[in-house]
Amino acid sequence: MHKYLIEVRGEQKGPWSLQEILQNIQSHTLSWNDHIYDEKKESWIFLFEFPLLTEHFNSSFKKPVQKNHKLENVDLYHDRIWYILKVNDNYGPFTAADMIQMLQSKALFEFDFIWNQTQASWKRLAEVPQFKPENVKAFCESKGQVVENIADVFFRRKYPRADYACELFVHNNKKVFSATSIEISNGGASFKIENADFKVGDQLHLHFKPGPEVPAFNATCKIVRRAGGRYGVKFEQISESARDFIDKFTKKAA
Repeated sequence: MHKYLIEVRGEQKGPWSLQEILQNIQSHTLSWNDHIYDEKKESWIFLFEFPLLTEHFNSSFKKPVQKNHKLENVDLYHDRIWYILKVNDNYGPFTAADMIQMLQSKALFEFDFIWNQTQASWKRLAEVPQFKPENVKAFCESKGQVVENIADVFFRRKYPRADYACELFVHNNKKVFSATSIEISNGGASFKIENADFKVGDQLHLHFKPGPEVPAFNATCKIVRRAGGRYGVKFEQISESARDFIDKFTKKAA
Protein backbone atom coordinates (compact mmCIF):
# COMPACT_ATOMS: atom_id res chain seq x y z
CA MET A 1 0.00 0.00 0.00
CA HIS A 2 1.48 3.31 -1.10
CA LYS A 3 1.81 6.05 1.52
CA TYR A 4 2.18 9.81 1.14
CA LEU A 5 3.79 12.68 3.03
CA ILE A 6 1.49 15.49 4.16
CA GLU A 7 2.29 19.10 5.12
CA VAL A 8 0.10 20.85 7.70
CA ARG A 9 0.91 24.46 8.65
CA GLY A 10 4.59 23.94 7.89
CA GLU A 11 4.84 20.60 9.73
CA GLN A 12 5.38 17.30 7.90
CA LYS A 13 3.03 14.41 8.74
CA GLY A 14 2.84 10.78 7.68
CA PRO A 15 3.52 8.91 5.58
CA TRP A 16 -0.18 8.00 5.39
CA SER A 17 -2.23 5.82 3.07
CA LEU A 18 -5.08 7.35 1.05
CA GLN A 19 -7.56 5.80 3.48
CA GLU A 20 -5.75 7.39 6.45
CA ILE A 21 -5.70 10.76 4.65
CA LEU A 22 -9.45 10.58 4.02
CA GLN A 23 -10.10 9.58 7.64
CA ASN A 24 -8.07 12.59 8.83
CA ILE A 25 -10.01 14.89 6.50
CA GLN A 26 -13.29 13.51 7.82
CA SER A 27 -12.14 14.09 11.42
CA HIS A 28 -10.93 17.62 10.48
CA THR A 29 -7.34 16.77 11.39
CA LEU A 30 -6.60 17.67 7.76
CA SER A 31 -8.29 20.10 5.39
CA TRP A 32 -8.44 19.96 1.60
CA ASN A 33 -6.14 23.01 1.55
CA ASP A 34 -3.29 21.11 3.21
CA HIS A 35 -0.48 19.79 1.02
CA ILE A 36 0.54 16.34 -0.22
CA TYR A 37 3.87 15.49 -1.82
CA ASP A 38 3.27 14.45 -5.44
CA GLU A 39 6.15 12.16 -6.39
CA LYS A 40 5.42 12.47 -10.12
CA LYS A 41 5.63 16.27 -10.03
CA GLU A 42 8.31 16.22 -7.30
CA SER A 43 6.38 19.02 -5.64
CA TRP A 44 3.93 19.79 -2.82
CA ILE A 45 0.38 20.36 -4.07
CA PHE A 46 -3.02 20.88 -2.44
CA LEU A 47 -4.84 17.70 -1.43
CA PHE A 48 -7.72 18.65 -3.73
CA GLU A 49 -5.26 18.81 -6.67
CA PHE A 50 -4.12 15.22 -6.18
CA PRO A 51 -5.77 13.02 -8.87
CA LEU A 52 -6.41 10.03 -6.57
CA LEU A 53 -8.43 12.28 -4.25
CA THR A 54 -10.41 14.20 -6.90
CA GLU A 55 -13.57 12.09 -6.72
CA HIS A 56 -13.64 12.34 -2.91
CA PHE A 57 -13.12 16.11 -3.05
CA ASN A 58 -15.90 16.56 -5.61
CA SER A 59 -18.33 14.67 -3.36
CA SER A 60 -17.34 16.71 -0.27
CA PHE A 61 -19.24 19.87 -1.24
CA LYS A 62 -22.69 20.76 0.09
CA LYS A 63 -23.66 20.59 -3.57
CA PRO A 64 -21.51 17.69 -4.88
CA VAL A 65 -20.16 17.90 -8.41
CA GLN A 66 -22.40 15.73 -10.58
CA LYS A 67 -20.86 13.13 -12.86
CA ASN A 68 -21.91 13.16 -16.50
CA HIS A 69 -21.66 9.68 -17.98
CA LYS A 70 -22.20 10.91 -21.55
CA LEU A 71 -18.81 12.33 -22.47
CA GLU A 72 -18.66 11.14 -26.07
CA ASN A 73 -17.91 14.00 -28.46
CA VAL A 74 -17.83 16.51 -25.61
CA ASP A 75 -17.27 20.10 -26.78
CA LEU A 76 -14.89 21.73 -24.29
CA TYR A 77 -15.91 25.22 -25.43
CA HIS A 78 -19.68 25.04 -25.87
CA ASP A 79 -20.87 22.31 -23.48
CA ARG A 80 -21.80 23.22 -19.91
CA ILE A 81 -19.15 21.10 -18.17
CA TRP A 82 -16.81 23.50 -16.31
CA TYR A 83 -16.73 24.01 -12.53
CA ILE A 84 -14.96 26.78 -10.61
CA LEU A 85 -13.54 26.53 -7.08
CA LYS A 86 -14.14 29.64 -4.96
CA VAL A 87 -13.73 29.85 -1.16
CA ASN A 88 -13.94 26.06 -0.72
CA ASP A 89 -17.15 25.68 -2.72
CA ASN A 90 -17.83 24.80 -6.35
CA TYR A 91 -19.83 26.80 -8.87
CA GLY A 92 -21.13 25.57 -12.19
CA PRO A 93 -21.43 23.96 -14.55
CA PHE A 94 -20.47 26.69 -17.03
CA THR A 95 -19.48 26.79 -20.68
CA ALA A 96 -16.01 27.98 -21.62
CA ALA A 97 -17.67 31.05 -23.17
CA ASP A 98 -19.23 31.85 -19.77
CA MET A 99 -15.81 31.60 -18.14
CA ILE A 100 -14.14 33.80 -20.75
CA GLN A 101 -16.77 36.45 -19.98
CA MET A 102 -15.90 36.07 -16.28
CA LEU A 103 -12.22 36.57 -17.14
CA GLN A 104 -13.07 39.73 -19.05
CA SER A 105 -15.15 41.08 -16.15
CA LYS A 106 -12.47 40.09 -13.57
CA ALA A 107 -14.84 37.71 -11.78
CA LEU A 108 -12.45 34.85 -12.63
CA PHE A 109 -8.65 34.87 -12.61
CA GLU A 110 -5.86 32.73 -14.04
CA PHE A 111 -4.89 31.53 -10.55
CA ASP A 112 -8.41 30.15 -9.81
CA PHE A 113 -8.88 26.36 -9.88
CA ILE A 114 -11.25 24.82 -12.44
CA TRP A 115 -12.36 21.29 -13.36
CA ASN A 116 -14.31 19.28 -15.87
CA GLN A 117 -14.77 15.54 -16.03
CA THR A 118 -12.13 15.07 -18.73
CA GLN A 119 -9.47 16.26 -16.23
CA ALA A 120 -7.85 13.93 -13.71
CA SER A 121 -7.74 16.70 -11.09
CA TRP A 122 -8.51 20.36 -10.40
CA LYS A 123 -6.07 22.70 -12.14
CA ARG A 124 -5.35 26.41 -12.16
CA LEU A 125 -7.09 28.03 -15.11
CA ALA A 126 -3.72 29.17 -16.51
CA GLU A 127 -2.65 25.50 -16.78
CA VAL A 128 -5.66 24.41 -18.88
CA PRO A 129 -5.06 24.52 -22.67
CA GLN A 130 -8.53 25.89 -23.55
CA PHE A 131 -7.77 29.04 -21.54
CA LYS A 132 -4.29 29.79 -22.82
CA PRO A 133 -4.26 33.42 -24.06
CA GLU A 134 -3.80 32.46 -27.71
CA ASN A 135 -6.71 29.97 -27.55
CA VAL A 136 -9.00 32.46 -25.80
CA LYS A 137 -8.18 35.04 -28.46
CA ALA A 138 -8.88 32.55 -31.28
CA PHE A 139 -12.19 31.52 -29.69
CA CYS A 140 -13.31 35.15 -29.26
CA GLU A 141 -12.38 36.00 -32.85
CA SER A 142 -14.31 32.95 -34.11
CA LYS A 143 -17.38 34.53 -32.48
CA GLY A 144 -16.74 37.87 -34.15
CA GLN A 145 -15.29 39.49 -31.01
CA VAL A 146 -12.25 41.70 -31.50
CA VAL A 147 -9.62 41.21 -28.81
CA GLU A 148 -7.05 43.96 -29.32
CA ASN A 149 -5.08 43.30 -26.15
CA ILE A 150 -5.23 39.83 -24.64
CA ALA A 151 -3.38 41.23 -21.60
CA ASP A 152 -6.65 42.98 -20.72
CA VAL A 153 -8.16 39.53 -20.16
CA PHE A 154 -5.25 37.89 -18.33
CA PHE A 155 -3.21 39.20 -15.44
CA ARG A 156 0.35 38.92 -16.73
CA ARG A 157 3.08 38.28 -14.19
CA LYS A 158 6.27 40.28 -14.37
CA TYR A 159 8.27 37.72 -12.37
CA PRO A 160 8.47 33.91 -12.57
CA ARG A 161 6.86 32.14 -9.62
CA ALA A 162 7.40 28.77 -7.93
CA ASP A 163 5.71 26.60 -5.33
CA TYR A 164 7.22 27.45 -1.96
CA ALA A 165 6.07 25.82 1.28
CA CYS A 166 7.52 27.31 4.47
CA GLU A 167 6.29 28.80 7.73
CA LEU A 168 5.99 32.54 8.17
CA PHE A 169 4.73 35.09 10.68
CA VAL A 170 2.26 37.75 9.56
CA HIS A 171 1.92 41.03 11.46
CA ASN A 172 -0.75 43.67 10.77
CA ASN A 173 0.49 46.18 13.40
CA LYS A 174 -2.05 44.73 15.84
CA LYS A 175 -1.43 41.00 16.11
CA VAL A 176 0.98 38.28 14.95
CA PHE A 177 -0.41 35.29 13.01
CA SER A 178 1.20 32.02 11.90
CA ALA A 179 0.83 31.15 8.22
CA THR A 180 2.18 28.80 5.54
CA SER A 181 3.42 30.04 2.19
CA ILE A 182 2.13 28.56 -1.07
CA GLU A 183 4.05 30.31 -3.86
CA ILE A 184 6.73 32.95 -4.16
CA SER A 185 8.20 35.28 -6.77
CA ASN A 186 10.38 38.37 -6.74
CA GLY A 187 7.23 40.44 -6.91
CA GLY A 188 5.24 38.83 -4.11
CA ALA A 189 3.92 35.64 -2.56
CA SER A 190 0.79 33.76 -1.59
CA PHE A 191 0.07 32.12 1.74
CA LYS A 192 -2.71 30.44 3.70
CA ILE A 193 -3.71 31.46 7.19
CA GLU A 194 -6.42 30.57 9.71
CA ASN A 195 -8.41 32.84 12.01
CA ALA A 196 -7.57 36.05 10.14
CA ASP A 197 -9.78 38.45 8.20
CA PHE A 198 -7.51 40.71 6.17
CA LYS A 199 -8.83 42.85 3.33
CA VAL A 200 -7.47 43.55 -0.14
CA GLY A 201 -5.33 46.68 0.17
CA ASP A 202 -4.21 45.98 3.77
CA GLN A 203 -0.50 46.37 4.48
CA LEU A 204 1.23 43.46 6.24
CA HIS A 205 4.70 42.70 7.58
CA LEU A 206 5.91 39.17 6.85
CA HIS A 207 8.76 37.17 8.36
CA PHE A 208 9.57 34.09 6.27
CA LYS A 209 11.38 31.29 8.06
CA PRO A 210 14.16 29.51 6.11
CA GLY A 211 12.73 27.56 3.18
CA PRO A 212 14.01 25.57 0.19
CA GLU A 213 17.19 27.37 -0.96
CA VAL A 214 15.97 30.72 0.44
CA PRO A 215 17.16 31.92 3.88
CA ALA A 216 14.88 33.71 6.35
CA PHE A 217 13.84 37.21 5.26
CA ASN A 218 11.40 40.01 6.06
CA ALA A 219 9.06 41.83 3.69
CA THR A 220 6.53 44.63 3.84
CA CYS A 221 3.69 43.95 1.44
CA LYS A 222 0.15 44.80 0.34
CA ILE A 223 -2.70 42.31 -0.15
CA VAL A 224 -3.76 42.20 -3.81
CA ARG A 225 -6.15 39.24 -3.76
CA ARG A 226 -7.97 36.95 -1.37
CA ALA A 227 -9.75 33.59 -1.72
CA GLY A 228 -11.03 32.39 1.65
CA GLY A 229 -8.01 31.86 3.90
CA ARG A 230 -5.55 32.24 1.01
CA TYR A 231 -3.97 35.61 0.30
CA GLY A 232 -1.83 36.98 -2.50
CA VAL A 233 0.51 39.85 -1.65
CA LYS A 234 2.77 42.23 -3.53
CA PHE A 235 6.16 42.98 -1.99
CA GLU A 236 6.67 46.69 -1.27
CA GLN A 237 9.92 46.44 0.71
CA ILE A 238 12.35 43.53 0.62
CA SER A 239 16.15 43.32 0.83
CA GLU A 240 18.23 42.93 -2.32
CA SER A 241 19.87 39.78 -0.93
CA ALA A 242 16.44 38.18 -0.43
CA ARG A 243 15.48 39.13 -3.99
CA ASP A 244 18.66 37.47 -5.28
CA PHE A 245 17.89 34.20 -3.47
CA ILE A 246 14.25 34.24 -4.63
CA ASP A 247 15.30 35.00 -8.20
CA LYS A 248 17.70 32.04 -8.29
CA PHE A 249 15.13 29.73 -6.67
CA THR A 250 12.24 30.61 -9.01
CA LYS A 251 14.38 30.43 -12.15
CA LYS A 252 15.71 27.03 -11.11
CA ALA A 253 12.17 25.78 -10.42
CA ALA A 254 10.78 27.09 -13.73
